[in-house]
Amino acid sequence: MINRRIPDRLPTPCTQPLAAAQLARLLGPLSRHRLSLLRATIDPTTVVAAMVSRSLIDTGSWFGKRRLCLAFTPTAALFFACGPRPICQLVPLAKLADTQYNAVTGELVFKTTTHAPLPAVALPPLAAARALAQIAAAATDSASKILNNTDKKG
Repeated sequence: MINRRIPDRLPTPCTQPLAAAQLARLLGPLSRHRLSLLRATIDPTTVVAAMVSRSLIDTGSWFGKRRLCLAFTPTAALFFACGPRPICQLVPLAKLADTQYNAVTGELVFKTTTHAPLPAVALPPLAAARALAQIAAAATDSASKILNNTDKKG
């Protein structure tokens, strides 16, 4: 039986970049291809969290769809999948602030689907909690910056 319950509290968001070996381990068996796609888009030394989802997306392969991966930097989320037509989309975390976890389906649901390649991404509860923690940390950082700027003007 799969436990689809998300923890009561979000974990502490990651702030330290992942080591190369740790990033390769998190990206799974196809890490060599996923890392090359990641390197082509962003600097892998800025990645603070990464996960492979259970969601599949069409990348033009004859052999079926590929798994969608997520990588988080302190300010953005990268959605990517390898294949003949790779998908690589960098989204600012501020645009994902209304993301929620649906415990019934086990999916991270994005309120604004125009920014993410899929409307929902299937993740295990702990991985979803880590993703929500990264998104929430960026939202509180941007909110505190806005508040600090209005305090200085007043």
